[in-house]
Amino acid sequence: MRVVLKQFYETFPTALKEWAQVAYHMLPAGWRYGKAYRDALSLFCESDWWDEGKLREYQEERLRRLIHHSYEHVPYYREVFRERGLTPGDISGIADLPKLPILTKDVVRLRRQDLLANNIARTSMEAAHTSGSSGTPLDFYMDKRTRPVDRALALRRILWLGYRPGDVIAYFKGLPLVNPSRYIRYFPGAGELRVSFHTVNEGRLNEMVNALIRYRPTFVDAWPSCLSILSRWIERTGRSVPAPKYIVTASENLYPHIKDKIESVFQAPVIDWYGQEESVAVAMQCAYGREYHIQMEMGIVELVCPGQDLTGEIVGTCLHNFAMPLLRYKTGDLAVKGGGEPCPCGRKHPTFARVMGRDSELVIVPEGRPVSPLILHFAFYHLDEIKEAQIIQEDIHTLRVKLVPWKVLSERTRRAVVDELHDRLESPSMSVIVEEEAEIAKTRGGKRPFVITKLNVEDYL
Repeated sequence: MRVVLKQFYETFPTALKEWAQVAYHMLPAGWRYGKAYRDALSLFCESDWWDEGKLREYQEERLRRLIHHSYEHVPYYREVFRERGLTPGDISGIADLPKLPILTKDVVRLRRQDLLANNIARTSMEAAHTSGSSGTPLDFYMDKRTRPVDRALALRRILWLGYRPGDVIAYFKGLPLVNPSRYIRYFPGAGELRVSFHTVNEGRLNEMVNALIRYRPTFVDAWPSCLSILSRWIERTGRSVPAPKYIVTASENLYPHIKDKIESVFQAPVIDWYGQEESVAVAMQCAYGREYHIQMEMGIVELVCPGQDLTGEIVGTCLHNFAMPLLRYKTGDLAVKGGGEPCPCGRKHPTFARVMGRDSELVIVPEGRPVSPLILHFAFYHLDEIKEAQIIQEDIHTLRVKLVPWKVLSERTRRAVVDELHDRLESPSMSVIVEEEAEIAKTRGGKRPFVITKLNVEDYL
């Protein structure tokens, strides 16, 4: 029913959509997201303090159901099983998953129809897509129960931080609001302040600060790039905002210097969350802000090809999406295995020590060496004239750098960018071209990726 109502809502004119949103947010979350959401919250209350063995038992029971379903009802997986001489009984637990191939985004694009379960009506599926922040966007489908479970996990992350009903949450993201002419909207029923960074200028940043002062949110949930711009503007103008209890970041890389700046300006700790639209792997920091607790109830997470420093690529299996099962799905994200010291919070989920972003965000120099975007980000951060920046790797020898100034971009700053990048790239044969832009182009998901590469990075890694 929720999917059908959403499709009906999309036919409304903008004004009616706005009123429908207000009414919708007056409803309790349990009504908005339905039984799957309530069931997930009940599970999380029970499983929060399970030991790892109990969590594994839950995963393996869900996995066996998903494997049998995929074999019986998903043409792509029936084909994979036959090609490999497997039956569902051969995948009886997590240790057997490597018998199946890793699923890539290219395979999902090419075999999308064959990945759909033939026993689930299309009206019971929810269309979804990735933003394409590191390449071509990906369209796929989710089971109607998957998104509510993801919503319940979003509540869990702030419950871990002491959320109480009635606390105001401010959301800062790059997506436009329902009415594109608005960029700030408060929903009193849900206690949510929604702020859009889809288009940003000095006047809008000023109004965003005014909204924070007016509504005094207990929590701020934001894309790091949005709060980076806002924090630097607040610092430049000498304004200040009421300190929230916590700031939760997600959806983009959280670079240490950006984290430090946000914490300094907002006078609140930043807690990071890792996930993706496909919901195959979710991990989040608790109030101690140390390692990332892998949310085992959502999916099975593998760290593939870890190096000597235990760095590998995150491969995930969503345990709730029966409409388009994604088994051993290659996320393209890199992480470092955790588990050194037990977290003081006492939870038993395995952890990532760090989430390092995507392999496709690496810049490859002509000598064949990868350079982390974190290293390159420092080339811009201390230059006061620059509001935003983006690096596009055109080919193995050329970087095109787009700069958006606050007001004026001087020749001195242009030269400083080129010099700083050359120092960090340590590659004299790499050409750096600087261009001034009015704004950075956004992906379909509203993001402004820091690095875009036209290379196949895996060829060099």
